[in-house]
Amino acid sequence: MLRYLVSVFFLAGMVLTPALRAQSFNYWTRNFNEESSLASGAVVGGGAGPSAIYYNPAAIGENNFSQLSIHASLFSMNLANLRNALGNGVDLNSIRLVIEPRFISYMIKPHEKWNLEFAFLNNENYFLTLNTAVDMPMDLLRSLPGEERYFARFQYYDRYRDDWVGIGGSYAFSSRLRFGLTLMVPVRQLDYNYVLDIKAIPLPDTTGGNDMPYYVASYDETDYVHFNNYRLLLKGGLLYKKKSWSIGLSITSPSINVYSDGKRVAREKSRSNIMGPDTVRLPDYTLTDYAEKKEMKADFKSPFSIAVGATVHLSTEHKQTLYFTSEFFAGIKPYRIVSAHENSWTAEGSEWLTFVNGGKSLVNVAVGYNIQLKENVRLMGGFRTDFNSRKNMDLSPFEDSKKIKGLTMDIYRLSGGVIFTFKGQDFIVGLQYSVGREINQEQFANLTEPVEYNEDLHLPLQGDPHYNMDVLINNLNFYFGATFNFNTNK
Repeated sequence: MLRYLVSVFFLAGMVLTPALRAQSFNYWTRNFNEESSLASGAVVGGGAGPSAIYYNPAAIGENNFSQLSIHASLFSMNLANLRNALGNGVDLNSIRLVIEPRFISYMIKPHEKWNLEFAFLNNENYFLTLNTAVDMPMDLLRSLPGEERYFARFQYYDRYRDDWVGIGGSYAFSSRLRFGLTLMVPVRQLDYNYVLDIKAIPLPDTTGGNDMPYYVASYDETDYVHFNNYRLLLKGGLLYKKKSWSIGLSITSPSINVYSDGKRVAREKSRSNIMGPDTVRLPDYTLTDYAEKKEMKADFKSPFSIAVGATVHLSTEHKQTLYFTSEFFAGIKPYRIVSAHENSWTAEGSEWLTFVNGGKSLVNVAVGYNIQLKENVRLMGGFRTDFNSRKNMDLSPFEDSKKIKGLTMDIYRLSGGVIFTFKGQDFIVGLQYSVGREINQEQFANLTEPVEYNEDLHLPLQGDPHYNMDVLINNLNFYFGATFNFNTNK
């Protein structure tokens, strides 16, 4: 047993090494690439396999033998298209190809009534990068005749990774009723950068040679956040089983902040040479600040949730099984995900280096199906919703500008695959397709209808953002898994 535990800890180090990811604000993004994933996670009522430590720790005791599970995502392709994101006709597109591990666990049965499991799992991987520029002639500056060169550069970089390390156990009160408890350590890593840099540059014929002064009108906005946040949470579960059905209950506590490192936050806004109403030049300004390490705080909360599920065997030989799970997530009041004291010259009291987060309450549902095709071949499939917790959320009393910008989309996920049993060991091949679409969203910025100074929004060199951004997300994940069973004649 010792050599298997050593192998698990070694492989876990590989899991936790890859680069950071960014948050998507969806709670059911996870995909552990084993039989529970094929059923789309609808396994709180039983049938979770090695991922019971996450879905319902009471189900850890469903197997009466030791298991080592290694599950890897072979290939993932993620496509994002944002139409009219920066103005009419200015679209943003992103494509991501990735290969990385996902889930490793070791389950043992030290006592007739007890089962224990150790696991390293990836709860979420998210990465979105968007870059473009707008470059065109335009008569924009009121104080200069003729056209200027209007140049705007947009950059969005968002990486988030949420890895969990945990130990769980289950206890059998009877042959029908089990209780389980899991202690998890989520490790959340965020790397976020947002840049909008706009310039109106006079052309030589605009300035009339040397007859008029030459200057560049500009506006710059930059946000940067980076940190690792270590937390604690508990999962408790019950599982009641009859011959042809079982029901389960799983409760997840809000996470508790323990420690943060790698902390850095920066923010800057500046404008220069902008004419306001009646061609009165507005004051130039540059507001910029930076904090790191002990100077700043990071706190990445997760909600209380309660899940219920049922598993029903449709035949006496258990050759067909139906799964259902629903989970309620409580809301999270707006809070400071990052905060730091600003320098005395950066508008004291403005919380300049504060970024906020929060989440609405929501309910997700999942259904799954399992059919035994042959003695050693099972086909599984499932569907689940993955609603966004920050969609249309009011972050009051904080300003909306202090949020970490991201896509607030509802995602729908369809999964399926085949489980082969060979010499008592399980090998899993499957895929998951995810799709999300939101129409009539607010643009990041309007760079195709700019004015020198937008009096309503107090924004230089931009127009009023329209609500005509359409977002389409398509993700396709291929994965492979293996579960090695010990001390069994399976």
